Amino acid sequence: MHSLKVLIIGLFAVVSLAADEFRIWNVMGGGEFEAKLNAVKGTLLVLENRAGKVVDYPLGNLTLSDQTFAKDWQLAQTTSGDGSSASAASAERSAFAQRVYRDLVSSQGSRLKRFSPEPTDSPKYFAFYRSAMWCPPCRKFTPDLVDFYKKQKRRGASFELVFISSDRSEDDMANYMNEYKMDWPAFKHGKNTDIVKRNGNGIPNLIITDAEGNKLLDSYDSSGNFIGPTAVMKDFEKLLAAE
Repeated sequence: MHSLKVLIIGLFAVVSLAADEFRIWNVMGGGEFEAKLNAVKGTLLVLENRAGKVVDYPLGNLTLSDQTFAKDWQLAQTTSGDGSSASAASAERSAFAQRVYRDLVSSQGSRLKRFSPEPTDSPKYFAFYRSAMWCPPCRKFTPDLVDFYKKQKRRGASFELVFISSDRSEDDMANYMNEYKMDWPAFKHGKNTDIVKRNGNGIPNLIITDAEGNKLLDSYDSSGNFIGPTAVMKDFEKLLAAE
């Protein structure tokens, strides 16, 4: 991460702020650089230096105030004069992606709130995590998935992770998400439980699809043998690294 900061700072650092569209960006943990914001692509910013060189930069590497600035800038670019969304990226989502984003919630303490994706969110992959608080193997695996998710989002990986709860109630689901700090969205309790065809019904189960909903990885092999979510997570990491 340090070498990435040095590279980006070296790329963008200049001494003056002659043009209004250029601004100073502050890196989480220290450091700053100057660049113009051209676009926001999910968890990546498209930044340009004064020499015209353009790079994709992870939004999560910036301080919270700069993250807020980027999101506000994005909202201003994707809102028409009457206040309605005019995002082209939103319209480009697949029918499967639109279905996924229709019934999502996120954790807010011990409660759930409606999750609204960014207008430009159009991930290349979806990861569906079937799990429950009452399941000991799930509770063992979930912290590993949390770490994986944070690591991949910091590097700007293009995927959406969605929790499909097998908990006995919405309250149990909310408490599980809160306790294990699941920063990703979830389907409403009981919704879309069969959005992807499964090779097996047990949990924990991690399933990876492409943007069209075509299954790429499953915690069960084609014969119905359980190979586990850890194997899927490792294979998915290799897939993301190859992008």
